[in-house]
Amino acid sequence: MRLETYIYKSVALYISANVRLSGSSEPRQTLTEVCHTDPAEMLNDRELRITHYSIFARTRVRVEEDSEELMGGKKMAVKLNKPILMGGLGASFGLWLLLNVKESVFQVGEYGLLATMVLGGGFWLLKSRSPAKLPWEAAIAPMTKERVEGAIAQAKTVLAAVQTEVPERDLTQLQQTLANLPERLNRKALQLAVTGGKNTGKTALTQLLSAPESEETWIETEPFLVSTEATDAAAKVTALTSDLAIFVVAGDLTDSELKILKQLRGENQRLLLAFNKQDRFLPEERVEILQQLRQRVFGLIPADDVIAIAAAPSEMKVRQHQADGSQQEWMEAQEPEISALRDRLSAILTAEREQLVWATAWREAMQLKAEAKAILNAARRDRAMPIIEQYQWIAAAAAFANPVAALDLLAAAAISGQMLVDLSAIYPQKFSLAQAQTVSSTIGQLMVKLGIVELSTQAIGSILKSNAMTYVAGGAVQGVSAAYLTRLAGLSAIEYFQEVELSAATGEEFNRDRFSKILQAIFQQNQRTAFLQDFVKSSLARLAPESKTAEAVSS
Repeated sequence: MRLETYIYKSVALYISANVRLSGSSEPRQTLTEVCHTDPAEMLNDRELRITHYSIFARTRVRVEEDSEELMGGKKMAVKLNKPILMGGLGASFGLWLLLNVKESVFQVGEYGLLATMVLGGGFWLLKSRSPAKLPWEAAIAPMTKERVEGAIAQAKTVLAAVQTEVPERDLTQLQQTLANLPERLNRKALQLAVTGGKNTGKTALTQLLSAPESEETWIETEPFLVSTEATDAAAKVTALTSDLAIFVVAGDLTDSELKILKQLRGENQRLLLAFNKQDRFLPEERVEILQQLRQRVFGLIPADDVIAIAAAPSEMKVRQHQADGSQQEWMEAQEPEISALRDRLSAILTAEREQLVWATAWREAMQLKAEAKAILNAARRDRAMPIIEQYQWIAAAAAFANPVAALDLLAAAAISGQMLVDLSAIYPQKFSLAQAQTVSSTIGQLMVKLGIVELSTQAIGSILKSNAMTYVAGGAVQGVSAAYLTRLAGLSAIEYFQEVELSAATGEEFNRDRFSKILQAIFQQNQRTAFLQDFVKSSLARLAPESKTAEAVSS
């Protein structure tokens, strides 16, 4: 039997045995006929091949778990990731294609086709067996002294900019913190934290670890996930200001707890995960839970740092048989089981003490930089907003004076381009007019592509129509819309400049994707009906005489 004959018949038999027909106009026996057609006849009769493939193509084949068998109505389980499924369907289409092209294609020969299938199947198997890359699989960059010094330098730069641009602001406390950072790189004492949810045994563990012989300072954070966001924030701050944190659970991780672990690890915090109260589970349950925990935090916390403990094991009932046949029972306290945790802590503190100190100093430098940046951004925004308002009214007046059927994006780009030049003077971006006009044109295209122009115009037109606006019917929508879109562009530019400021020195070009996300977020924040009504009212007050606008939009 020729190789092509074997493949075609194998695929047909596979389909007959492993799929059910859904929504097909072909009778069931028709597909059965395909499976039992003489292969030689099928290969020699081109019309028959086309007819059979047409039947297969018109039949919607759906393979699903627990699907009904084609004959008998029994249940069967089909795994969607079976190589035979992928190979069978692929071979079906490939064979049909081969059988309907010129005869010269078959010069490859049977063995060449077989070799191609083997290589393709092997590649597919190797690819399917490769583990998917997890979000946390890439290890966070190891902490070095140079990296900390770089963070301190960045904080110093931002603080100097604040001192220059906001001279009236008292920066004594921030400057003192900055001055102390280099010295903290060489400290010897460590602060370690015990954190986690409520009723997980944090207090008992903290007391055990805070024994007099301990050289480290141990603190317990507020419990996570039990009160307000402020409580969670306070717990997070305490954990991040410590050099190492032990996150305590009393069973498997919840999604909320896993999210907290990711946030802490994202800040370069050294973490251990302690499975406490293991004495309350059967031995086989302990093994299962510990394995589940290690799987949940794979790529986030090393398996060696996920440890089962019993900080305050439950009392055990003891029964003693007396000589006279009576029995005595009492509850006996059990010794805590934290030796594995102590050993792991000892190894970490011996091998990674410097890195723990550096990581804490890095977090302190980044926090100082964030505080200084918040002050700087607020001051720059105060200076940027009048510029945005000035150009939004220029755009409104231009569109109102000469209204057109659609927004003139070229004119809007020219006005927005000059606005970007003025805004870039506040932020360390320094756009030329040509660069700003190019970016402005891109912003206009994004607004059209994202549907912002259409949605804004419809919303503003609806507000005007609901207030019987007639005397400026042509230009009002264009004028107010131009002002609104210019404002969105300016607010988005502010947010974008704040995000990319630190990378400006690297010469990074305008990031269209990042700006698109910012633009969508700004649009969502500024499309509330109440805001639009107020904006329309203030816009019309500038575009038309007060005597006419007073009755145009009701408050």
